Amino acid sequence: MQHKPKFGCGKFTVFGPIKGRMGKVGYKCLFCGSYRCNGCRPGKLRRVRARIAEIAQQYKLRRFVTLTLDPSRIPASKRSDRYLRECWRKMRVVLARRYGASLPFVAVLEFQGSGIAHLHVLFGVYIPQAWLSEAWQSIGGGRIVDIRHVDVQRVAGYLAAYLSGEKIEHTLQLLPSRGRIFTTSRSITLWGKKQETGWMLCRMSLWRLRNRATTVSQERFEPTETLKPFDPELLIYFEGPPIREALEGKNIIEFIKSMILVGRAM
Repeated sequence: MQHKPKFGCGKFTVFGPIKGRMGKVGYKCLFCGSYRCNGCRPGKLRRVRARIAEIAQQYKLRRFVTLTLDPSRIPASKRSDRYLRECWRKMRVVLARRYGASLPFVAVLEFQGSGIAHLHVLFGVYIPQAWLSEAWQSIGGGRIVDIRHVDVQRVAGYLAAYLSGEKIEHTLQLLPSRGRIFTTSRSITLWGKKQETGWMLCRMSLWRLRNRATTVSQERFEPTETLKPFDPELLIYFEGPPIREALEGKNIIEFIKSMILVGRAM
């Protein structure tokens, strides 16, 4: 039985025809895209900060709220992040009753140095601090809350303080493997649905395919965190003709047909 290599960030490649360029194939390094990956995390966090800034501008989310927990109210048998989510679910109901509708929001979970979770939330309406503190305390949260007005142009900068460096690493260490850092109201979509590209997986590294290509163009390199001390850049993309090793085990006829169809599309 032939041994198949296991997936690893950057070990495999995806490839496919390029729209409007008949006969050309794009080859792209396949990264895991996980927040827990040292290589993928910085770039992904930059994108998510920029995306939240776009959403804040679109929905006019100018109120930056921090909701903390009273440690004495957290059940001994429950994780603080799970208890926080339960309180936040109740709080959304309280807010909807006060304002007559569900409020658009973007929320970011963070763990304090003590290991207790708290929540940063962007809202688009004015909420009195005294009322917010009383409401949050009444549903089991705590007395201490903070709310401030922020310029939508500076939202990304505010988030950068919580979504970079040691703070995000600390949060990821304490967060369960399937736990979410970001949540939004139903009216907001953080990331749209991924479109089908028709590209295929190749269980070979991009460099190995690059060495087997007869001609290469449009090479792209990016610096990587893991190789930063040595200051090299990683090949992440190139274009060229179909490579036999990449097509091994694939339906070559169908792939050529897709190249013709995509190549003709303008």
